[in-house]
Amino acid sequence: MKATPRVRKIALLGKFAYPELRLNTLADKACMSVYHFHRIYRTFTGEPINVTVRRMRLLKASVMLLRSSMSQQDIAKQVRYGSVAAFNRAFTKHYGETPDAYRKKRNSCFTCPTAFYPPQQSEYQIMYNVEQQPIPELTLIGLEHRGDYMQIGKAFEKLSVIANSKQLLNEQTRFFGLYYDDPKSVDVSSLRSCACISVPAGASLSLDPQLKMITVPASQCVTLLFKGDYAELEQPYEWLFGHWLPQSGLELADFPPFEEYLNDLKDTPPSELLTNICCLIK
Repeated sequence: MKATPRVRKIALLGKFAYPELRLNTLADKACMSVYHFHRIYRTFTGEPINVTVRRMRLLKASVMLLRSSMSQQDIAKQVRYGSVAAFNRAFTKHYGETPDAYRKKRNSCFTCPTAFYPPQQSEYQIMYNVEQQPIPELTLIGLEHRGDYMQIGKAFEKLSVIANSKQLLNEQTRFFGLYYDDPKSVDVSSLRSCACISVPAGASLSLDPQLKMITVPASQCVTLLFKGDYAELEQPYEWLFGHWLPQSGLELADFPPFEEYLNDLKDTPPSELLTNICCLIK
């Protein structure tokens, strides 16, 4: 299948990422929301963006070692390491030998850059059904969770207790989870998410200070319905962000992916759990 302009742009970023660029800058260059860029980049290239940047910094350093007489201190500065010691540690870990040994053994050769390209994108054995549809504006109240996504159930339990005390839970209440980070790119202790329930639009609420009001704007939305244990949700995410979205030609909105939980964990076998993975699009 012919690559879309967006896919080609992601591939170029992987090839020519500059060490001074930050995640927000790279996401802007790719015309993507930062909420989605790190996940799409990782699934398309096979590695997190910070790994690409580090690898390209060390590739640049290896070329300088072979093609110039620059000192290690100057090279470390050029590739934005704070000290020669830090540069030496990173280089030795990546290449298996010190910069000095690398230079001496290869002073008449030039390293082929293709050896440092990221691995080919994954082949997916399971395909999923994705639907595109408009959704109305949703008003949610949420309780923030920091850490392992699989522990967000604690936030939902606390949220339910608070909401029940304010008589906000009923048969029409819907349960959502918002997920701001890619769990394979961000340290588990720093992952940000939010356990949410729906409330009537325009409702005037005296919220507990722990809670926050969140508005999901009316928008076009792509949804993937997954049936199975919550522990297996990363699999459809990988397919959606690494395969379907890059080939769809669609542009994601600046809003984090979110999940709607369609049945109750307490009385549903794990294999029967239904989760709608949702992404807003422009």
